Amino acid sequence: MKSFSLKTKESICKTFPNKSCCIDAEIMGVLLFAGRIDNGGIRVSSESAEILKHFAVLVKRSTGSPVEVKSAKNGYFCVLPHKKLIDMIIRYESSTEKLSDLFANNDCCKNALLKGAVLGGGVLIDPKKNYNMEFITSSPNVVRDFGELLAEMGFEFKSAKRKSSLVLYSKQSDTICDLLTSIGAYAAQMEILNVKIEREMRNDWNRVANSENANFDKVITAAIRQIQAIEKIEKTIGLDSLPDELRAVAVLRKENKDLSLEALGEKMVPRLTKSGVNHRIKKILDIAENKL
Repeated sequence: MKSFSLKTKESICKTFPNKSCCIDAEIMGVLLFAGRIDNGGIRVSSESAEILKHFAVLVKRSTGSPVEVKSAKNGYFCVLPHKKLIDMIIRYESSTEKLSDLFANNDCCKNALLKGAVLGGGVLIDPKKNYNMEFITSSPNVVRDFGELLAEMGFEFKSAKRKSSLVLYSKQSDTICDLLTSIGAYAAQMEILNVKIEREMRNDWNRVANSENANFDKVITAAIRQIQAIEKIEKTIGLDSLPDELRAVAVLRKENKDLSLEALGEKMVPRLTKSGVNHRIKKILDIAENKL
């Protein structure tokens, strides 16, 4: 079964940028995370044939030359001998300019480069397990430059080292959803939102249930104390010694151990308010504690 991450990536492979500058920006995004210079060409690897076929279309539209996608032991790859693409990599590696200034001067190109980066090195955790999006590379320069680009675009990502890899990551659902929207991954964005709404609703229900349980525990604890006082009066001076209004409450409480004071008041004839029942209960407790 395909992972949430792979399904998201393959879903955005169905659309292509129209402008040549955006095509090159998306290509550069892929190359940053999935490309390496190898024997005079650029080798690009991916777990998905669908992603590399999409990439091959981009390369043909940019250079005019076809690209062959081949299978490997752990996925798929293609080799790009094109001087234009090699020059793009060299230009990036030798420049002191910002990544956005080199390949993404406007918003559409920034989104295209970001889309390419997701295809080349992005990882999305299934939101049912956790909110987490990562970009994985081995290059400190890519982490620095791409991290700056994310910040320029308003996406807050943190960096970390994980064994031999460097990672840019965010665990903020809002950040992840906004990023997915910017690259056209609407289905994944909606899935995360749906999970978030369901999770928040469950948390609300749990809070209400916990609150009700806590209130119920308080009612039971108070009722036990009241019943103990009533039984003490009954065994010593007898309930008949109580004034009529107190005796009625005492008898009703013994018969209804789990009711709240408000519910007891509703059973009284005539009906009493919660404060009225509480006032009489306090008198019964006072009699039991201080006069016996």
